[in-house]
Amino acid sequence: MLQQSLTYTLATIADDAIKSGTQLFERRIGLDVYHVRILRLIDDSPGITFTQLASRTRLERTATSRALQRLIKAGLVERANAAADARQFHLTVTPKGRKLRRTSDPLTKELEALMLQPLNENERTAFLSALAKINGWVNSGYRDAVSHRFPKPTTGSSA
Repeated sequence: MLQQSLTYTLATIADDAIKSGTQLFERRIGLDVYHVRILRLIDDSPGITFTQLASRTRLERTATSRALQRLIKAGLVERANAAADARQFHLTVTPKGRKLRRTSDPLTKELEALMLQPLNENERTAFLSALAKINGWVNSGYRDAVSHRFPKPTTGSSA
């Protein structure tokens, strides 16, 4: 019998962690994990465009747009039209947003430390190193390797 797949296990760990984190973030700072993620992405890349942000959030564009509108209405993010193209706008975090981000970062670190609590120091180091290595592979060569190993069948061929 096939054990749970790696991707399913990773997804369920992430989902469970996000649910727990969201409850805590909402109580402590009034935003869920996804809003904090967007705030951090903008703060780490001042002037980021919506298109770039939507790609980096790993959320649906509509969900990113709704979350962004909430952050703007709350005075945490500002948007300004691009000088070269009025259809584009650049995003920056306001001082109020930066203060909220500084409040959320230690909370994130504490939650991550709690998640890794079952591992001893050597296991944590090895796990984080392996995770970084897998992440690098998935973001660089994995997609090409999948395409090469499992090419699309040519039309008209029979199996």
